[in-house]
Amino acid sequence: MCQLVGYIGDRPVAPLLLKALELQEPYFGAHATGIGVVDDGKLRVIKGSGHVAKVKKTTRISELKGTTGIGHSRYSSLAREDPRFDTAAMAHPFTNDDETMALMHNGNITNFKEHWARLRGSHTFKSYNPDIDWITDSEVAVHMVSDAVAEGRSFDEALTDVVPRYTGNVLLCVVSQEEPETIYVANRHQPCYIGVGEDEAMWCSSRIGLEPLEDELKRIYQPPKNSLMKLRRGRVKTRVLDPNWRVPDLKLDKGFLKEAILSILSYGDSDFPDLKEALNYNRLAKAYDITQDEWAKMRRDGVDIVNPYIETLNELIDEGKIRQRIDPRLEGGTPNTPRFAYSLA
Repeated sequence: MCQLVGYIGDRPVAPLLLKALELQEPYFGAHATGIGVVDDGKLRVIKGSGHVAKVKKTTRISELKGTTGIGHSRYSSLAREDPRFDTAAMAHPFTNDDETMALMHNGNITNFKEHWARLRGSHTFKSYNPDIDWITDSEVAVHMVSDAVAEGRSFDEALTDVVPRYTGNVLLCVVSQEEPETIYVANRHQPCYIGVGEDEAMWCSSRIGLEPLEDELKRIYQPPKNSLMKLRRGRVKTRVLDPNWRVPDLKLDKGFLKEAILSILSYGDSDFPDLKEALNYNRLAKAYDITQDEWAKMRRDGVDIVNPYIETLNELIDEGKIRQRIDPRLEGGTPNTPRFAYSLA
């Protein structure tokens, strides 16, 4: 899981994207930070290993300008423990071979190795680390979308063609020099909020990322799952992404989930990712009134419920039952990585 943001409009793009990432990164993220912008018809990408504060110090990321931009805060269970999986080259967004398109991804592409084996002879994989013979799984997507566009498909058609070929959790976001004021978001079942303003549009993985423009946006909403979204100034066009993929009809028993969270925290404090993983064992399945086998299959098929989980935590905070804090910690070889942690009140 990662935390993402995109913006189209006339505000200073880098400070806005970085602030949105900084607000979101204590959930899932903070192992690497990257931004891609289209400035006067030219794509520019800067990224680095570590959380927003570190990358602002080690790069010139804050100086990026443009009217269209995307930003990514990477979370990797591999990078969390092993710095070899947490290089600047493994950060998002990724560019195609001629660097006219940038793509970032939330989730994990579990069949990326078969795509990598097919593509590596004809494309350069910039995230490749020969010491561990590994790439960031997401990089296969930028080459597959770019190839589809080169064959004559529109970006809509390319994303509709590519996403069903992946297994795992998939949200892809694309910007390109070819369409300098458009952001494409192809989302199977990942967290996503959209905000639409007078002559601007913004989207984030988690609602907290929209806080800098909370009072400026006319409408904030969660788009439907299995959607292909085209963001432009002041408007968003949404259609079904994959007509052959069925969105599960999940109904959350929030009261049960709250009790499950309180039960886990009664044994001690827990950070956001570890608490969610603990809930995945039996409790989330019961909260949705499905079997553990059904829940495991849904997770393999790309279903995630991050935002309902965040909303439940926030309600418990508002009710005075738990506390939230930011714990700085060493992750992926980077000190002071911010992580939300929770304890009983």
